[in-house]
Amino acid sequence: MTQVIIVGAGPAGSVLASLLAQRSIESLLLDRATFPREKICGDYLSPGTMRLLDQLDLLTRVREAGAQRLWGMTVTAPDGTTFRAEYPVTAMSNGERPYALSIPRAILDSLLLDRARHWGVKCLEGFRVTDLIWDGGHVCGVRGIGPLGSEVYGGQIVVGADGRGSVVARRLELHRPHPTLHRMALIAYYEGASELRDHGMISVGRAAYSILNPIGGGQINASIVVDQAVMLPWKGKLEALFDHKLADFPHAAKVLRGMRRSGPVRCLGPLAFRASRTSKAGALLIGDTAGFYDPFTGEGVHRALWSAGLAAHEIAAALSDGDLTTTRFNRFDRQQRKAIASKERLSAALQAIIRRPTAANALARLFRRHQSLADLLLGVIGDLLPPRALLSLDALKALR
Repeated sequence: MTQVIIVGAGPAGSVLASLLAQRSIESLLLDRATFPREKICGDYLSPGTMRLLDQLDLLTRVREAGAQRLWGMTVTAPDGTTFRAEYPVTAMSNGERPYALSIPRAILDSLLLDRARHWGVKCLEGFRVTDLIWDGGHVCGVRGIGPLGSEVYGGQIVVGADGRGSVVARRLELHRPHPTLHRMALIAYYEGASELRDHGMISVGRAAYSILNPIGGGQINASIVVDQAVMLPWKGKLEALFDHKLADFPHAAKVLRGMRRSGPVRCLGPLAFRASRTSKAGALLIGDTAGFYDPFTGEGVHRALWSAGLAAHEIAAALSDGDLTTTRFNRFDRQQRKAIASKERLSAALQAIIRRPTAANALARLFRRHQSLADLLLGVIGDLLPPRALLSLDALKALR
């Protein structure tokens, strides 16, 4: 029996394993994939993620892996109103202007997993967890299917870091579909000469939006997010649907014109879901497994790293105390859900605006007139500033 079993070797799981190893806590990483593996994602790391990577002594490694710097976003409203927002210099760290990074997840995830292995963490790849093992209402291990067939692994604590389709969250009966938001993301890669280099691009259409993220080497990660109902008539025709919806975003289409789509169009979703709790006796949920709202604010990797740090602290304390009960992990649950809720309220407000073209157009005109307010919003979206900053004195001054 190991001390901690971590299901999912993505950013949340790998970073948690590294942090536990640094505390001399043994963990076992389990992942159904074989690394390096492709991951459907926007390939975006917010400026707030840079701070966390720096604290984990990983930022230099990510930069050296070929990550592309982004200084801000160009945003276009449904009526064509365009403004550019920069990550605010008021959130400078160590005297350096804040920036985001873009890097393919296949590279990032392998880098973080290699870091965990450097600390002596064992990772079993190609292992699909199918169920949890219980002992008197306490989670004490997992069972699944690996390269050698059916296997069982016991642990004092089980951590679900296995993303949106989490087996751990479902077996704990904590996974909840979102009641109102049913979005799907279409994602494709383009390569060739592009005018988009050091800024991302967000285009808002009618109840849909597109995000272009340059990832270096003349490549762009292009995503289009639509309601799930839009997908129904296009079953089996993702390429045709992508091209059809791209026409709704002329600024994005112009950037991609002349570029070559590499690989297939892939689909991810439904995107949004909730977890009624993020802990139970002997079990924790971190990263996307603890709930996900929408990719518009790009919080995925930031939340993964932040929640891994929170979990490492709580696991170390729980093992030291010998108390792995639900009550013991209530503090972890409260802290994590509070952080998720503040960003989700912002996401909900932005989604309400996206669904109302008149409101989206008016807001874009406001941001075009008030650059500092646009930068402030991007600082919040980029995990540099808390959502309450939008109600601060600085926000009021920006409206003058």
